Amino acid sequence: MKLKDYLYSWENKPALRAIYNNLYQKILSRTTDGNTLEIGAGIGNFHTSNGRVYKIDIQFSKGVDAVADAHKLPFSDESFSNIILFDTLHHLQCPVLFFLEAERVLTPGGRIIMIEPGITPVSWLLYKLGHEEPVNMRWRPKKGCVLDPNKDPYDSNQAIPTILFKVKPIFFEKLVPGLSIKESKWLSIFAYPMSGGFKKWCLIPYKWVNKILTVEERVLPFLGSIMAFRLLTVLEKK
Repeated sequence: MKLKDYLYSWENKPALRAIYNNLYQKILSRTTDGNTLEIGAGIGNFHTSNGRVYKIDIQFSKGVDAVADAHKLPFSDESFSNIILFDTLHHLQCPVLFFLEAERVLTPGGRIIMIEPGITPVSWLLYKLGHEEPVNMRWRPKKGCVLDPNKDPYDSNQAIPTILFKVKPIFFEKLVPGLSIKESKWLSIFAYPMSGGFKKWCLIPYKWVNKILTVEERVLPFLGSIMAFRLLTVLEKK
């Protein structure tokens, strides 16, 4: 999808905006005081009153402050208290390289807060059947990953966050010892898949969104590992 397609869906799907604003609030509630870097800012929907948000992406748009590569962040050491990623990590060619860079630019005690695709039995089936991005659960992280300049930066593997923070967190802990996993929580059982995401269709009326989200919160502890479509992860610099 092109940026204009994302912007069209955002402006014309109130149910989608309500669902995403709920997810943004979950991110905000986990930030610390200080400036925030958003990586993969896209059309620039994330905002906070708790310090400044500096937005970067691999292509320029109205909501982006600078074009930059997450693997080679153009910032000095200890520049940010928070780093935010929303549907970005699973596009990165070398996630470990990114996390080492993120650790460098974070202040001590700073956080990386991510909301990414989560792979459960139900989401795996529906992502396989109805989503263009692949799900490769055999992927494993590499510390010596070398960036391929010819690789499409929009290539993806939706399984990356689940592998790193749910299936094999020991891989992450060994490869990035300077960051600790503070939280890894399943999200989004009903409302998000029913919204169609940024596709043009939507199966959920706007007026139902808050009620469905309330039900989700109640059943997530029981059904999250089976049915969730998203994963919220919080990392903290030691």
